[in-house]
Amino acid sequence: TCFDNGQLIDEAYYEIDKAISSTNRAVVEGQDAIFEATACSPDGAYSRIDIFKRINRTDHWDLIEVKQSTEVKDYYLDDMALQRYAFVGSGYEIRKSVLMHLNREYVRWGELDPKALFVLEDCTDQAISRMEGVPTNLRNLLQVVNQSNEPSIAIGRHCRSPFECDYTGYCWRHVPDYSVFNVFSGVKLDSLISMNILDVADLPVELPLTDRQQIDINAHATQTIYADRDRISGFLSTLHYPLYYLDYETIFPAIPLFDNSSPYQQIPFQFSLHIQQKKGGDVRHLEFLHTKSTDPRSELVKALVDSCGTIGSVIVYNIGFESRINRELALLLPGYQSALEAINSRMVDLLVPFRSRYLYHPKMMGSASIKKVLPAFVPELNYGDLEISDGDMASRNYLKCLKGIVSEPEKKKIYEDLKRYCEMDTFAEVRLIEKLYEVAVK
Repeated sequence: TCFDNGQLIDEAYYEIDKAISSTNRAVVEGQDAIFEATACSPDGAYSRIDIFKRINRTDHWDLIEVKQSTEVKDYYLDDMALQRYAFVGSGYEIRKSVLMHLNREYVRWGELDPKALFVLEDCTDQAISRMEGVPTNLRNLLQVVNQSNEPSIAIGRHCRSPFECDYTGYCWRHVPDYSVFNVFSGVKLDSLISMNILDVADLPVELPLTDRQQIDINAHATQTIYADRDRISGFLSTLHYPLYYLDYETIFPAIPLFDNSSPYQQIPFQFSLHIQQKKGGDVRHLEFLHTKSTDPRSELVKALVDSCGTIGSVIVYNIGFESRINRELALLLPGYQSALEAINSRMVDLLVPFRSRYLYHPKMMGSASIKKVLPAFVPELNYGDLEISDGDMASRNYLKCLKGIVSEPEKKKIYEDLKRYCEMDTFAEVRLIEKLYEVAVK
C-alpha cells in the first residue's frame, strides 16, 4: 500500500468532538499516518482529511486528499482550502496540501501496483490562495443555517454543478416540464433565466434561434412531428444491406481489473446484434455475454468478428462510443486489427437524423437520447419495463457478478436481465430505421 501502519479515526461523521479527541490522541502517541484525521478551527470550520501524514518524525504534517478522478478538478481545491484552514486554525503546522488521484497513464500488468496507480499532486499554492475566502464563506453559511427564512436564490445551471443540489425538486417545482432548459445552454440560457423567462412560450420575439431550436420550439407549440423527408432519404441512402444493428455494454472500473487496462478504461463485456438481410426483411438476433471472471475482450472480439460479416452497414447509436471501443480493442488484439477497422469503416450513426433534427417528436423534449427517441416514435417499446434499464445499471450489476458478491441465482437473473436490456437497444435501432423509412415515403 501507499501508506503503511496508519491509524483510522473511525467515529461516525456526526461525532465530531470524539473524532477530534481521537485525532489529538493519535498525534500525541506518535502516529505517522492518520486516516480521517479531524480538526476544527476556532470559528467553526470543521474538516476531515483522508490522510494526515507526519513529516520525518517532526511536528509538521502534509494534508493528503484522495479522489477517484484522474485529474485535479476545480472544486477539489475549495475542499482542500477548507481542510487546510481547519487544521491550521487548530494549531497544526501544515506543510503541503496534496491531491492523491488515479494515474490515467497506469496500465496494469500482473499484481496491482498501488504506488503506480496513484499520483500525488502538490496543490499547496492553490489551497493557500483559496483559504482567504474561507472566513467569508463560513460566515455566509452560518448565517443561512441560523436564519428563520429560506434563502432566496435564483435557479440556474449552478443547481446542477458540480453536482445536482438536493433541493432541485423543491426549487424547480415551478419550472414547466418543457422549458428553456430543454432548448438553450450557456450564456443564452443564463440571460433568459436572469429575465425570469422559463416557459418557451414567453421567449422574446427578437431572440435569435438556431434551426434546431426553432424546430424544437415549433414542434412543442403545435404538438406535431417535424420531418425533413429529403434529409431522411439522404440518410437512408447511405445504408447498405445486410444491416447489422450493434450495441455494446461496458464496465469502466476505477481500479483496473485486468492486464493491459487502465483506470476507467471502457471494457466491453457484452454485445447485441440484430441482422437484417434486406429492407423490411426479418431480423435475426445474435448476442454475446461473457460470464466468466476473466477478461472478456478477446472472446468478445472473436464473436463480434465472426458475427458481423464483411459487407453491409453496421448501425450504431452514437458512433463515437462503439468506434472508440473497437479502436482500443484493435490495439489490444492486433491480430483482429484489420477486421475491427473494417467494421468501423462500415458504421452508420443512427443518432444523426434525430440529433440533427431530420426527424423530431415533441415527446423527445429536446433530447436525442435513444431513451427519449424510442418511446416517442415506438411507444409500445419501453425501457421502464426492464429490470436493467440503462448502461450504468448494466455496468454496476455486471461488476457484482464479476466480483462474486452475488449468489448464483442472483447472478443468473442478472445475466438474463442484461441480455434483455442489450437486445432492447439493438431492436430499438431496428424499429427506428423502420420509422425513418415510413416517414420518408409519406
